[in-house]
Amino acid sequence: MARSYKTRHQLFLPEDMSKRLAHIAQSSGKARSEILVEALDAWFTRRQAPKTDEAIGVRLTRIDRNLGWLRRNEALVWEIMARVVRHQLISSAQTPPSTAAQAVGAKLFSELIDEVADRLAGQPAKSTSDPALIKLRSFQ
Repeated sequence: MARSYKTRHQLFLPEDMSKRLAHIAQSSGKARSEILVEALDAWFTRRQAPKTDEAIGVRLTRIDRNLGWLRRNEALVWEIMARVVRHQLISSAQTPPSTAAQAVGAKLFSELIDEVADRLAGQPAKSTSDPALIKLRSFQ
């Protein structure tokens, strides 16, 4: 069996990184030095890659982020459309609308706009017991 010779290097890590390394070593069953060798090898390999590969990777990451943003907004558009259609069906069933119904409609519309603004800002959807909204959100 061929023996591989290794050179010892001293490495200083920040406390939090040292704890993460110890946790990974314990959970994977590998030696800390083995994990560091793999990490350095991956870093060296990435640094030696042609610049075009790095540029493509950066672009793909940006495209992936944009696709996630589009998927989230598409789901939001479908949810808004479902709410508007339901509201319209309920409103048109009560013809002519009373002043109280118009006030309630204005309040619901204001709440919808507030929620849309929150969702576009990246906040999660509020929990609901509405089966139609639950079903729409399950498609995301």
